[in-house]
Amino acid sequence: MEEDTLLIKNGLVLDPATHLKKKTDVAIRNGKILELGDFSQEQTHFVIDAKGCYVVPGLIDHHSHIYPLMKTGIPSESLCFAAGVTTVVDAGSTGYATYEGYRTFIQSETLLQIRPYLNICATGLATLPHLENLDPDSFDEGRIAEIFAKFPGEFEGLKIRTSKNIVKEFGFRPLDRTLEIAEKIGVPIMVHCTNPPGPLGEVIRRLRPGDVLTHMYQNIGPTLLDETKKVIPEAYAARERGVIFEAADARAHFSFEVSEPAIAQGFLPDIIATDITQFSMNQRPTSFNLAMQLSKYTFLGIDFYEALRRCTENPARVMGRLDTIGSLAPGTDADVAILKPVEWENEFGDRPYYVPERQLRKGKMLYKPMMTIKQGKIVYRDLLF
Repeated sequence: MEEDTLLIKNGLVLDPATHLKKKTDVAIRNGKILELGDFSQEQTHFVIDAKGCYVVPGLIDHHSHIYPLMKTGIPSESLCFAAGVTTVVDAGSTGYATYEGYRTFIQSETLLQIRPYLNICATGLATLPHLENLDPDSFDEGRIAEIFAKFPGEFEGLKIRTSKNIVKEFGFRPLDRTLEIAEKIGVPIMVHCTNPPGPLGEVIRRLRPGDVLTHMYQNIGPTLLDETKKVIPEAYAARERGVIFEAADARAHFSFEVSEPAIAQGFLPDIIATDITQFSMNQRPTSFNLAMQLSKYTFLGIDFYEALRRCTENPARVMGRLDTIGSLAPGTDADVAILKPVEWENEFGDRPYYVPERQLRKGKMLYKPMMTIKQGKIVYRDLLF
């Protein structure tokens, strides 16, 4: 074996995309997964002992907000790499009028892979804390189509926030207009559904195969549950036709009140993400980072392997990129996270500590990132690993 091959030995390799759950070794060379197998007798210049750890595909955070695309976005490489995240989706921080100003950063100034949604509002979230303008008559279909055509393959789709306090008197009209534009361009949409302008079922029934409903377990205004705490029928019908349900929790887009009954009924997220910004990054007891989200949803009863699928295979499949990310198959990008299961008493919360009505749960297991590898480069390593 070539001396510059990076070997990860003695770990339990978990890769839902290839149905792998096995103690084996991983060889990396030239930024790609070279092969998996027994390399116990091989020695190179770069050997990592992953005994007692899980070796998994680099995590994909399908919902975050990145600085400088949004002024309160996260410092992306430092936050993501320390969490085992190698690919991140910026969920609509920029619109057609602001995207090009940050395009060089996204495309060439970071090792982290950043994939943006384009906000339906021209300025994206640049005006926060002043809310974006969602008057549907202001949506410039021509300019939106033009930027998708100018930069083909760079966007994951269109993003809209449908909260009552943002859409105001326009109700469902901004969502309907966004869907109309997306249909003409041929892209999916991501819909922020916290505090919708009407029954959540009215949001969900509008969505098409491949569209993403984010903040699925929120509890402000109408929710995923009916008055008897059962998951609404519109959600099951939407899942059947291919709508994607995402748990991206931030500080207030999640609740135990909704998540616990829904998970007990088997209505799990398709994708687990964070929606972290500077207000929620590294903040207990809420989303913190994607490793914390993975730990929380495992605590809530989702098998770790299945929770992992929702941070690797599933988002990569939704993004149409499973051939390069979200897997440890030979030939894919060498994006790898090494996680150590640690018994540790930890509080998970659905609101920050300073919110009186917060709810807390006590867990006993965290999945601690020990190393992150991006395209064959060690971009994060715990001091004790």
